[in-house]
This record gives sequence, C-alpha cells and structure tokens, in this order.
Amino acid sequence: MASLKDLRKRIQSVRSTRQITKAMKMVSAAKLRKSQEALLSLRPYAYKLIGLINALKDRMGDYDHPLLSRREIKRTRLVIMSSDRGLCGSYNSNIIKKAEHYIKEAGLNADNCVMDFIGKKAYEYFNKRYTNIGDNYRVDDKSSAYQNVSYFSDRIIENYIEGDFDSLVVIYNEFKSAMSQKITVQRLFPIVTPEYEEVLSLDNFMYEPNKHEVLDELLPKYVKIEGLRIMLEGLASEHGARMTAMENATKNSDDMIKRLSVVYNRRRQSTITTELMEIVGGKEALEKG
Repeated sequence: MASLKDLRKRIQSVRSTRQITKAMKMVSAAKLRKSQEALLSLRPYAYKLIGLINALKDRMGDYDHPLLSRREIKRTRLVIMSSDRGLCGSYNSNIIKKAEHYIKEAGLNADNCVMDFIGKKAYEYFNKRYTNIGDNYRVDDKSSAYQNVSYFSDRIIENYIEGDFDSLVVIYNEFKSAMSQKITVQRLFPIVTPEYEEVLSLDNFMYEPNKHEVLDELLPKYVKIEGLRIMLEGLASEHGARMTAMENATKNSDDMIKRLSVVYNRRRQSTITTELMEIVGGKEALEKG
C-alpha cells in the first residue's frame, strides 16, 4: 500500500506530465495551423495545373512523353512518408501497417522494389526487416519544403527516364481534419493526372513555342507540385495527430490526478482518524490509571 508521501510524489509527477503534454498540444496546434494554411493555399494551384495538363493532353492526341508512357512494370520504387518523431498516436503505426499490407499484396521484394522514406520512423522499422532500402529524406518544418521536394523530384524524374524503375508509388496520410487523416496509396509514375469536374478551355490560347514544349515544361512541374502537396498533407496530418494525442494525454492526466487525489484524501482522512482515536484512547487510559 502506497504511503501518503508516495501518493504526493505521484500526483506531482502526473501534474508535471500534464504540463508537458499541454505545452506540446499548443505547439502542435500552431504548427498545424501553419501547415494547413500552406496546404490549403497550394491545393487550388495544384488542381489548376492538373486541369491545364489534362486539357493539353486532350488536344495533342497520343503524345509520347517519357513521364506519360506506360511500360511493363518490372521494378517499383516505393516511397513511404512517416514522421521524424513519435508521440503522435497511431500516425506512424498505421502508415507502417498499410505499407506492409501493400508490399505483400503487390508481391514486392528485394528483386523488384526499392523503398525510399520521408521521415525516419518508417525507415527505422523497415531498415531492420528489409534489405531493399534506398534513400531516407528527413522532414523539417524549418527548411524550405519546396527546395527539398524539388531536389528529390529531379533525382526521381532522372532515374525514371533512365529506366531505373518503371513505377513510383507513394504511401502517405492525406489530411482531412485535425482528428481525421486518410492513408493514401498514390501511383505517381507513370503520370496519370486525375480528372476533375472543372475542364479548362484552351481554344483561344496561342502556344509558344508549341504545345509539346509547353507540356514538356509542365510535367516536371506537376511532379514537384504534387510532391510538395503530398509533403504538406503528411506534415499537416502529423501535427493534427500529435495535437489530438497530446490532448487525450492531457485529459487522461486530469483523470488520473482526480483519482489519485481521492485516494490521497481518503488515506489522509483515515490516518488522521486513526491518530485521533489513538490520542483519545491514550487519554482515557491515563485517566483510568
């Protein structure tokens, strides 16, 4: 049975933990707001770019571009996005489970797949269990996300055109809200732009120097913008998951403090009652003696 001193120490320890989780929640909320604003401002641009590429493709017929051409998939490059740090609930574990399920379902192995990672949590997990490990890119809010994505995209495009792999698949968390994220498996290469209801009309435009060169410039741009969107989706999802996890941890700390305080007060009341009874009993014994 814990003593009153032990209970006081435990209550103080939980209070200190609550202060930390509350502060982490506030930090994550600030980072979430920043990432969410960047993501929401990027999405309209990304959607317009996709609409422009779709409209150009429709007017060019069967244009054979290396990033658009389909070929037999002999080797896949799998990119898995997780976080660099923990304390974000099931964010990383869900990504890892989805990636393992996809690897098994698609029949990927060391002979036909290389795995790249954005964030070190998934990298640390798969690096202990698989041999087909490629690059590991860190997630850093302080640096320029577009510069990181641009460097990564240039290397990926070059490797794809050279035939190092035939398909690029990205697994990441798509941001829905602070409490809701959707794990998404997206095939990035060969480029298959999604169709949206809004169709751009390019009938009254002139192309300089021509449609083919315009599309040649837009396709690498699309890869970079889509990579940046995926990066921001993952960052916003991570901050939302961490904020939710820290909020739940703070609530659990409050509940634990209440339960421990009840136990402490009852134990203290029982101790005081026992001491009073001993004093009264001692006084009566002295009077009788």
